[in-house]
Amino acid sequence: MTHHCHSLVEIRVRALKSILCKLDLSLISVHDIVQEKMLFVYLLEWFNFPEVPMKEEALELLLTLSKHPSAAQMLRDVGAVDFLTQLSPNVEPSLRAVIDGTLDQLFHLPELLPTQEDLPKMGYFHKSMPNNMDIPPHKIAVHESVRCLKFSVFPWLTLTNTDRHILSSNENSLGSSNPNLVRTTCELLCDVIMQDFPAEIFLQRPGIVKNLLSLLRLGPGEEESGYLYLSALSCLRQLCVGLRRRLRFHQDPSFYSAKQDPVSQNSSFSYTQEVLGTQRSGASSPGSECSPRPSLVGRTSQRARGDGQDGDAASNSGSSHRGGGAVQAPRQMAHSPADVAHVELPDLGVEDVLELQLRQLTLAQFTVASMECAIPLLKTGLHAFHRVLELLCDAVLLLGDSVCELVWDDRSLAGMELKEKLQTCMELLGDILSYHHSCSVDTPNNSQVHHRIAYIGSAIFTIKLLQTILPPEKASDNLPENTATALFHLCLDTSLGSLLPSMQETAVAYLEQVNSDSHEIYRRVTRAALWMESTCNFLREAQAEGEKNWLELLELADQAIDGLPFHQHLPIIKECVHICSYLWKFDQPSPLLQTESQKLFLKLLAHPLLPVKTETYECTLNLVKDCLGIQNATRQEPEACAGVSFLLHHRVLYEISTFGLQDSVDALAKDILLFLLKGRLMMTASAWDRFNEALYPVMPILQGYASTEESLGNCVLLISDMSDMARDSVFPSTAKLKAALRLLFTKQPAVRIAAVQQFLPHLTGSDDANTARPKLDQQMIASLPNLFCLKNPLDITLDTSKKSVLKVESVEKLFSILYSDIVDITLKRSAAEQLSVVLQGETSIKAIFIVRFDCLLEPCVCILRKLVYADPSLRHSLAQRHLLLLTLLRGTFTRQLIKYNVPFQAATHHAVSPYCCVLVPSSDLQILNPARQALQVAWNTAWHSGIDNLLQEFHPDLKLSEKQVLWLKAVHFPTALQDCIQAIVTASGHSSVASALSRLSLYLLIDRLAFPHIPTYRCRETLHSLSWQAAVTRFLQVHPACVEDERLLVGIIAFLNAYFTRIHTEFVADSEDKDLRWILELLLNQDAVSLLNLLLGVETQTSTQSTGEHQEVKNHVSQRLQRELTHFFNTLLRCLSHTTDRLCLALAGPFESQLAVRLLQSLRVSDAPRFYGLPSLERTLQGMISVTAQPGWSSHCPDLEPSSLCSKYLSGLLEVISSFYVEWGGNSLSFMGKGVTKNAVICLLHLSHEMMSENKDKWSLGNEAAAEEASSSQLGLAWLIPLWVDRDQEVRFASLSLGAALSSMPSGCQALCASCQNISGGLWGTLLNILLDQQESSMVRREAAFILQNLLVMPMPANAEEAKDSHWQHPCVRDEVSGVSLVGLPALQALLYHCQYFQHVALSASSCYCGRYTFYIQPRGGSHCGPRLQESASSGKLFSKICMYAIIGDLSPPPKKPKQFFKIKSFLDIGPTLFAACPAVHSVCLFVAVLCHKICDSPFPSSDAGTRDVVCMCWADVFMLLATLVKRDGSAAHPSVCAALGRHWRAFAGTQALGLVYDVNLGLSCVLAGLIDTCVEQLKQTHSQLHLESVRPGKASHRKKVIKLTVEILRSALYCNDECKVVATDAHLTQALNALWPWLLLDDATMEAVLELLCVYTANCTTACSSLCGSGPGLVPGSKSSSTSSLMHSVMKLASALAPDNSIIQNLAFSLLANLVMSRDCRCLLQKNNFLQAFLSVPVPKAAGVKATSVSSGWSLLGLWLRLLASLSFTEDGQQSILRLTGALELLADLAPHRRHALLTLQNLCFCPANKSHVIANGMEVNLQIMKCTENEQLVRLHTLCSHQPYLIKLQAVIA
Repeated sequence: MTHHCHSLVEIRVRALKSILCKLDLSLISVHDIVQEKMLFVYLLEWFNFPEVPMKEEALELLLTLSKHPSAAQMLRDVGAVDFLTQLSPNVEPSLRAVIDGTLDQLFHLPELLPTQEDLPKMGYFHKSMPNNMDIPPHKIAVHESVRCLKFSVFPWLTLTNTDRHILSSNENSLGSSNPNLVRTTCELLCDVIMQDFPAEIFLQRPGIVKNLLSLLRLGPGEEESGYLYLSALSCLRQLCVGLRRRLRFHQDPSFYSAKQDPVSQNSSFSYTQEVLGTQRSGASSPGSECSPRPSLVGRTSQRARGDGQDGDAASNSGSSHRGGGAVQAPRQMAHSPADVAHVELPDLGVEDVLELQLRQLTLAQFTVASMECAIPLLKTGLHAFHRVLELLCDAVLLLGDSVCELVWDDRSLAGMELKEKLQTCMELLGDILSYHHSCSVDTPNNSQVHHRIAYIGSAIFTIKLLQTILPPEKASDNLPENTATALFHLCLDTSLGSLLPSMQETAVAYLEQVNSDSHEIYRRVTRAALWMESTCNFLREAQAEGEKNWLELLELADQAIDGLPFHQHLPIIKECVHICSYLWKFDQPSPLLQTESQKLFLKLLAHPLLPVKTETYECTLNLVKDCLGIQNATRQEPEACAGVSFLLHHRVLYEISTFGLQDSVDALAKDILLFLLKGRLMMTASAWDRFNEALYPVMPILQGYASTEESLGNCVLLISDMSDMARDSVFPSTAKLKAALRLLFTKQPAVRIAAVQQFLPHLTGSDDANTARPKLDQQMIASLPNLFCLKNPLDITLDTSKKSVLKVESVEKLFSILYSDIVDITLKRSAAEQLSVVLQGETSIKAIFIVRFDCLLEPCVCILRKLVYADPSLRHSLAQRHLLLLTLLRGTFTRQLIKYNVPFQAATHHAVSPYCCVLVPSSDLQILNPARQALQVAWNTAWHSGIDNLLQEFHPDLKLSEKQVLWLKAVHFPTALQDCIQAIVTASGHSSVASALSRLSLYLLIDRLAFPHIPTYRCRETLHSLSWQAAVTRFLQVHPACVEDERLLVGIIAFLNAYFTRIHTEFVADSEDKDLRWILELLLNQDAVSLLNLLLGVETQTSTQSTGEHQEVKNHVSQRLQRELTHFFNTLLRCLSHTTDRLCLALAGPFESQLAVRLLQSLRVSDAPRFYGLPSLERTLQGMISVTAQPGWSSHCPDLEPSSLCSKYLSGLLEVISSFYVEWGGNSLSFMGKGVTKNAVICLLHLSHEMMSENKDKWSLGNEAAAEEASSSQLGLAWLIPLWVDRDQEVRFASLSLGAALSSMPSGCQALCASCQNISGGLWGTLLNILLDQQESSMVRREAAFILQNLLVMPMPANAEEAKDSHWQHPCVRDEVSGVSLVGLPALQALLYHCQYFQHVALSASSCYCGRYTFYIQPRGGSHCGPRLQESASSGKLFSKICMYAIIGDLSPPPKKPKQFFKIKSFLDIGPTLFAACPAVHSVCLFVAVLCHKICDSPFPSSDAGTRDVVCMCWADVFMLLATLVKRDGSAAHPSVCAALGRHWRAFAGTQALGLVYDVNLGLSCVLAGLIDTCVEQLKQTHSQLHLESVRPGKASHRKKVIKLTVEILRSALYCNDECKVVATDAHLTQALNALWPWLLLDDATMEAVLELLCVYTANCTTACSSLCGSGPGLVPGSKSSSTSSLMHSVMKLASALAPDNSIIQNLAFSLLANLVMSRDCRCLLQKNNFLQAFLSVPVPKAAGVKATSVSSGWSLLGLWLRLLASLSFTEDGQQSILRLTGALELLADLAPHRRHALLTLQNLCFCPANKSHVIANGMEVNLQIMKCTENEQLVRLHTLCSHQPYLIKLQAVIA
């Protein structure tokens, strides 16, 4: 479809033609493509391209599509009106009319009622639809703009007056003011009416549903009526389950039926006109038409109205049927009673169907209304909450099936209404969640637990609803505010996250879209919870023994530090400090661990929280004391100081000195520094050196704390002391000098005085101290402390804004003058002053000055000041020169210079620690209650390594409230389930057990509701680990003694049912199922009271004075118990079908048999329907369906034989059928009793399989089974046949399946035929009618085909003579006009001919859909869609059966062969042929083409094993049919068979490649047995016709097409089939093609096909090869074929002829020759004709281009020759032929490096030892460029060439 918008016009045209062609050939219909919206866009864009071909065709297609309502709406949606309006003036006038017609269609309103053409046909043989029948439409078309509905309404069902009365009566009862009447009505609805009526009835007539919803709105109350909502909940849930079942049924393609309901459902109405009079048994009495109606068990009733039994075919035209059925000509056929049936339709009444349909509820409306009414009830008690949640759980599934995500953008009235309702539901859910979440703390504990469970259940449903209908990206615009708030609380609910993490993630996704602020809070809480978890994990790992992952531990520590503002658990700091100390104490520590641990420690030292910082300094101080304390002096542990190695780093000392000494932790920081500064004796030499090395960078900061009064200050002063006592070699003298000078700038006079004493030794101890000036006298020394005290300092700055204008040469001259020794001092001073001025703006001149003269001091200092100001690097380098520092200091003493401020920005420490982290906000989270509670739970959960330990190891010091603990326990499944079990064990009354059971059941429901989210603890798996069985067993082993006991037992059984009910994903084969073992052993325990016995009712001890009200309550509870028991046993049977536990399988048989006996006892058959306990009967039959579906269910009964038990079942079920089907009017249109009838028929079907498995030789559902009844012998199977045309399709299918089981035995066939004697058309006519009914579902038609297949197995007489001696007189037809009667095969032939069977099969094949669609009753968008798409859903199995029946209809008498020869061996023993003449073959050929087209063109499955088997079965049956046709009359069938196979053979070849043919090859062999001879004969006939028409060449084109088609069939037939090649050789295929050769030369396409055939024919077949050269068996003996006229001569001429490059014909010719040279005769012929000599004249490309040519022209002439020579070289005589070619070896050697086949030819030549010498003698050694080969394969072949010793020697020489 996308090719319609392709940029290439050819592709667009081809795509458009493809669609038009498929529409013309009916391969697709308008209904198939109207849903493709993009197709309309592409068709409109067709006219936007520069080149617009096929304008008329495109517009005509738009016009055709616009006539469909869906297409018209889509065209309007994509803007077709405006587009076509603008396009119209720009096209030709003839095309404007088409556009106007399209626009006219676009403005039509959609029709509500279908047209006459849209109504489904009434079968094959109705010529027209009766115009007087009031047929209601299938459905009301939804408005076209509704896009949000996946499914809207079900097909409309008509009701009888009785049904309408029943529904109306129950509707009125639901509105009664009598609570008891309302309750009993609800029970009747659940147990009976909803079992009988299809669920969609209650939506189509919504009165009952509306009353049930009204009961929900009443809600709970104090009075008795306050509990009615529970009954309404049960009804609505039952309806939801029924609707889902009906939805799946209608979406199943196999059960799609286009039948209108209920018209023509009776057998007489549904039979076609031709079949109505086809058969009645000749043995029937003339007066049988007026015989009383057959019924079961001796009951008779006068015929009331037509129901498909005797007399139904009575004609108003007066034609008599008394003498037997008659096959009449159409013009003589009596009118069907269906023509006047409208006046006899029973009990239908008249309804305003259109008005009713307008009032019906869509599936979406019902679902949303149910949710809207049920959600407020989530505030009720726990038991009621459970019931409401069950309803919502089913309703949300229906919602997903009926409404799509487009509902939020749908602007239609229906869409907006649904959107509003859904928003209301979500708003109600928000209120419910808030209600349960905000329960008061004063609420009792039990109530708080209830609120918590209800909150979790409501939350799970809320998320499920949102996921079903609301995409997250649309949540912000459509989610109510209170629901968004509830989502926020859900996201912060830690217990929900621990139970269902994936579901909470879903809630977070919605929250992110709805409220970004709340999502940010959630994200912060989650991050804080992660930090808390990391904190606890860190403590756990740090305190654990053994090896540690230090990097992971440091990462956890870092996260723990980030979480300190939340948990404030300070003990982690001590662990961190000790870890840092440990990681630094090794001699060769890990640099990575050192770096990471130091970051962690610095983060703690600089932490913004004062408690954290204080704790860090305290832990550090304690560690330092432990390592450097005086106590270590006595321990003799020199390595004790290694513990402080992590402190001996300049970053750590910087942090402590800079910020620790200034903060409130200053005392602790001082103590740490003091211990370090005084710890020289406690440290090793290396440690002390490291400390001093780390201390040097921070010494300027420490000197700020120098003092003469404090200990730390004194220690700092000692660092720069040069006295003998403090002298050491750690710091260099320059550093100490700088430190002493630095102290001169302090404000403390005492410190300055001490500083003077420290730097004086530097002045006096220098080498020039004696000559240095000035002399340091006491007066000068006394003034030194105030040397840098400034009163009026000046600020000076250099002008660096301008670049100096002076030249470098000038500055250098000034400098040379200054530095010269011979220049006068005055001149030097002048030069210095000038330099000082110059350097004011110069920044690039550097120099070192040595002050030598006093007069130069001031200008030199000025110069130096400017230089160090301009260049910081110079300043830092000069600062390390000890002599310069002393010189400047002395200069300061000598001259009274002007004091200036420091002319640069000196380096200072950070204002804020660079290691200080930014705290995340935490106060708001601690104030917000949900966030605070979430963090509390997160911390306590992490502290105890999970919630399991938290709840098991509860400590008083936990910071959790009692409410929080209760909430955690209520949701933590292991704890909650254990509490429930313990409550059951210790319970002292019924209420305690009932409450615990309610909680258990609710937990199971929550587990199921959460699917597909997988909880952390699966409820069933958790219970499996607990001893819950013992707690429940005691209640199951005691007989209930009172109503309270029964009510409690109901709860226990409901829990067991919920426990053993599993979703489909949980059915995993388990070799040991302890739970199932336990319940089976308990049920089969003879010493205990078995639950099986309770199926018969519970007799409790009640007072004789009990009131009627008490008895009513008792009956109500007993009914509930029976319902739960039946449901529970059905659940157990399903579990047994999936288990692999051997013990369970051994116990299954006795359990099934005992259950079957109890169900039989509870069947309670009475004399009349009015005495039936209908609810009990419905439940019993449902249980029977489950138990009889198990194989061998009757084999383990200790008291009854299997046959006896089956007979009793049969008798009871027949009683049910008799009472509910026959006595109620036979094939009644009423739905009352349909559930009983359907279940009984299904039970009978199961029973038939059981009886067949127990007694395969003799079994019956007829006379023998009911021998106890005196009148049973007269009934037979009269009850079964009307069920085949029942109103309910499932009844039709099950009853026909039962007939198929019956017909598998001869006695069953006899019984079926005998039961149909009084039915128009008899058994064969009835079945043919069902089979050929195009409106019937494929499953029903398939079962009819099964019965016909089984009937055909019976030995039918072939003629009247054989009929006299045959006991099987069926089928039997009679022509009343001629009086001729036919029996057996002739009758079947006449019946098939008259019914136009093969024409109908062709129609079935054409409508058989072989794709893989998902079928809906109504397509999306609400557009009306005809039945075509659904009608095409016929399954492959039905199609296969139709083919098989067609085979039998045209089967010739087969030769005697073993029975195992064919898959359908029984069909081959039928007898003589059905037809005496050939026209039958032509009638079959009508549908052969359609047949093969549908099968061959269907997408072949590759993975679906079931579908693959079905397709393969269809293939086998189709080929069997084709084989029969060819065998019957090859000349007549040849055109159709060839046409079918020729067009579709490749599809079948593909199936062969897949290995999926199975027994298809069997049918294929049957086809090919006669097909090849026929095709060869056809070629010969074509040659004769061409020879006669040679004078008229124009006529030959048609013949050439026949030749091409025939040879293509032969090619496919011969492919990889040696047997077929022998057949072709015997048929002289070569002679036929040789004769046609002159005509083949005139047509390349035909020649290609023939050459392809010959390639396939000669492949691996020497006989076929020999036949081409004129010496094989393919020539007629005695023919005058010469050596120059063989077919091989013609092929050689074709190969050697001049042809264009890459000629396909020449390529095929060489390929054929490559096959032929494998034959000795052909090789001789090649040699005799010197054909190989032409190889030497083949153009060879130059050496440089050989390889390129080989790549680009793989099929060049040279390549073809090389392939031929390679094939020829495989034989010895072929090798000799090559060697005889002069120059061939040299040419091959030249080509070998680049041509694979040339090298292969040389290899083959060298395999013969005699040839190797010949190869070398012919100059092979000259062409040793072959050594350039690099590919492995060529090297291997080169090794073959070199294996000859002389050549190997030469080769080695070349290599050397």
